[in-house]
Amino acid sequence: MTKPSPVVSVVIPLYQKARHIAASICVAYMSCRLADVAFELVVVDDGSTDGSNDVVRKWAAENSDHARVLHLIRQENQGAAAARNAGWKAARGEVVLFLDADDTWAEHHVSEMLALMAEFPEAVLYADAWGEISLERKAKQHGFGIGSDRRGPLGCFFEAMSSGPMIVSSSTAGTWKRCLVESQGFPEGVRFGEDKIGWGRLALLGDVVWSPRIGATWDKSADNRSEKVAGSPPRTAWRDFMIEALDGLELSTATRRNIRTAIAVENACLSGEIAIFGHETPALFAEAR
Repeated sequence: MTKPSPVVSVVIPLYQKARHIAASICVAYMSCRLADVAFELVVVDDGSTDGSNDVVRKWAAENSDHARVLHLIRQENQGAAAARNAGWKAARGEVVLFLDADDTWAEHHVSEMLALMAEFPEAVLYADAWGEISLERKAKQHGFGIGSDRRGPLGCFFEAMSSGPMIVSSSTAGTWKRCLVESQGFPEGVRFGEDKIGWGRLALLGDVVWSPRIGATWDKSADNRSEKVAGSPPRTAWRDFMIEALDGLELSTATRRNIRTAIAVENACLSGEIAIFGHETPALFAEAR
């Protein structure tokens, strides 16, 4: 019997997360099942050597339905951007949702994302809110950027990014596969901020739709988190992407203004002038417009 084509493809990049991947794929599976939608879990093992691949295979062997929905890809280590790109390119669903291998979803996450996509089908990027487990294993919730208090299209993605925590994350983002084809996904070779650039590429194509309902938990205490790396180089990729966007695209006056402000905010962050973004932050850099 031919397998039904999935509507939703969940892309999970995997590297050295043997302690965490089972929980991630379990919650992704459950959230998709509760949404009552045809789905697949596309796990891209980016050259793990800690047994992560074996954990995924063990999960698939637990029952026939696990094996049916799993699409496991193995590749040499190329980085998170390459793993995400391999995942969405292999996806058979028209809807692509992303989840990091050490984060988890709320049971309602997939249903919430599909509801947003049904309500705003012409948008290019969708996300809901996320909570956090700190390095000390304490739960934390965030106040997000400008426009995050309401459900629907954000006034400006770049304004929201420069006025609060990252409003679209690599475990809350969803989009149409056709939009990823147009945006070309994530910049391979970029070590830090490749996910931001991926979302920024999409945001330049159309509306970003948001739900303030918490749909994912980001575990900052997990193994192999990039922000734990000592001696990391300055993370300029996001700023440089925005500068290039100003040079190469026809943008509305408002979007151009907000990107210029976001660049100024990012420069202040890189220089150590500020460490936390709030709703008042863009106004502090209005002169940079």
